[in-house]
Amino acid sequence: MKRFATMVLAGIVLVVAAQTAVGAVGWCGNIWPVNGTSYTSNDNIGVYVQVWKPGVTDQPGQGADIAAYLYYRCGGTSDPFTEVGMVYNVDIGNNDEYMGTIPAGHGCSQIEFYVKVVDLTDMAECYGNDQWGNPPNFFLPITQVLGQDVMVTFHLCLAGETTTSGDVCVTGSGNELTNWGGGVVMTRPCPTASPKLYQVTINFLAGSNPHRWYKYKKDGCQTWESTGDHSFVIDDSGPTMDLWTDGWEYQTPDCPECPSPIESGTWGTIKALYR
Repeated sequence: MKRFATMVLAGIVLVVAAQTAVGAVGWCGNIWPVNGTSYTSNDNIGVYVQVWKPGVTDQPGQGADIAAYLYYRCGGTSDPFTEVGMVYNVDIGNNDEYMGTIPAGHGCSQIEFYVKVVDLTDMAECYGNDQWGNPPNFFLPITQVLGQDVMVTFHLCLAGETTTSGDVCVTGSGNELTNWGGGVVMTRPCPTASPKLYQVTINFLAGSNPHRWYKYKKDGCQTWESTGDHSFVIDDSGPTMDLWTDGWEYQTPDCPECPSPIESGTWGTIKALYR
């Protein structure tokens, strides 16, 4: 998820410096997508990097004298890297976020990429890690698309003492999951029997990526899970897929299952339907 922010404190600058090349820029990283994220040949791949520079990126808007560049090529080749100038996107805490795009139509079965941040005051370079801490270079497999529409049902248990003050949503990669946006509102399938169990069924379209990342939000879809992303691969061997029950922030789900529906009709009524 590209909206993860790292707070950089003076007391840990030396630790961060051991992980990345440092100039006047204090830190760069939190690159999305992480190494191993799967895309299709139809996808324009958005790449994001965050940078921190004391007294610069912690001010509103774009900090001065910082440039970022994306480099990509087909993985497993010795082809030259294509350079893409990245543009300022948004403030994330005390960090500035930059983004660039690897366009569809590259013809690769795997993309290799890295990101370089340059402090224009001294031309020092910084090569950041991804959001999982992997160092560059990063590799993205290019996969086959879904062969048919698939209805996927998500289940969430607000386990333990977890509560919510409003709606619960699921959000994640792809248009169907609002591209890490506001999210899709979930409902309670049996509020009396299992008041903390939520679910929603979402249609994933043929031609889209079967590899998906997602997270849940609660409190009116405002509070994100603070733990790592969930992921799954859509099985398009059939038109429906029922996922396991997730616990909020990877807690063990302890919500009771919904009771099975009870057939209220008599046997005579049922037989009459087939005469």
